[in-house]
Amino acid sequence: MAIRLVYERDDGTWGWQLKADNGRIIATDGNQGYEDESKARSMADRIIGGEFKDAEKKIRRL
Repeated sequence: MAIRLVYERDDGTWGWQLKADNGRIIATDGNQGYEDESKARSMADRIIGGEFKDAEKKIRRL
């Protein structure tokens, strides 16, 4: 089962990661950082829960 990890950084901001069963990180907050734990948790849940499933999809090639 995947694991959603919300954690406090050394600078006092909060981040999140989603780890696959094999331990690899498959999603993060992109080092954005959030002011408090509840904001980081809320955003992680929104993304992981599929709230943004209807977002515009783009592909950028080199």
